[in-house]
Amino acid sequence: MLAAEALRDVGPARVEGDLSGEIQRRLREAFETPLRKGGDLPAQVQRRAAAAEALGRIESGGFGAQPAFWRLPHGEPVWVPVPAGEFWMGGGSGVHRLHLDTFWISRVPITNAQYRFFVEATGQAPPRHWENGRPPKGKESHPVVNVSWRDALAYCEWLSGATGKQITLPSEAEWEKAARGDRDRREYPWGDEWDATRCNNYELGLGDTTPVGIFPEGASPYGVLDLAGNVWEWTRSHFRKYPYDPGDGRENLEAGDDVHRVLRGGSFDDGARLVRAACRSWNYPFYRFGDDGFRVVVVSPVSL
Repeated sequence: MLAAEALRDVGPARVEGDLSGEIQRRLREAFETPLRKGGDLPAQVQRRAAAAEALGRIESGGFGAQPAFWRLPHGEPVWVPVPAGEFWMGGGSGVHRLHLDTFWISRVPITNAQYRFFVEATGQAPPRHWENGRPPKGKESHPVVNVSWRDALAYCEWLSGATGKQITLPSEAEWEKAARGDRDRREYPWGDEWDATRCNNYELGLGDTTPVGIFPEGASPYGVLDLAGNVWEWTRSHFRKYPYDPGDGRENLEAGDDVHRVLRGGSFDDGARLVRAACRSWNYPFYRFGDDGFRVVVVSPVSL
């Protein structure tokens, strides 16, 4: 990791041999080492996170995020298709079947690096914990936090204009289908059994966000990452009772600031119960917290 920092500082043209390739090989080996339940799990995760950060700085030319998750020039996410069909939504007595059309969802939450493109292009006020309009050093590939629902929606509107795609926040139902798949009523994106090595939540003990995508073991049936823990994610839905009915006005984006908007997924600060795929939370659309972020969807794709 120190070698990666040095290589970034001096530039690849000033070193001999395939030093960059060797550094990347070793970093990938560290990143891909399976987490061991019996070991010091926080230390293992921190090592993996540091390797991911270093890889991101090398592979993205210093933008600080893994190219597997977004593209230049606007930081547009890599999209994962979720096919049309029914799935099980909700839990307990509220579980029900629901049909959704095809949509495309970002593989990971929007990162600080991606949100910076938006801030610099529009003059939007940056999150309050940034310094001089830039994300905290070393957290470029962490999910952006301290953003309100309205901030997230403004990002979607900007990215839609920049890319020509119809990009918005996922509905609560779209988020849950991306997390659970369409075959069963699983508790977590990976299955029914709790496993602390598959996500960043309270049981992990880090007490902070981690780089996006560093828990491939926690992928959903569609290959979507970070749907359990790390940050709560804003959806476009109002918090209303089940059964879910997309035609009852709960997807109205024009409602006022007194309407509760749904957040999903739990965060680094929440226990296993709150990172379940069916767990719901809510907040006012103008609130900003250090464990709230978002991801986005495409509902009308153009040249994905």
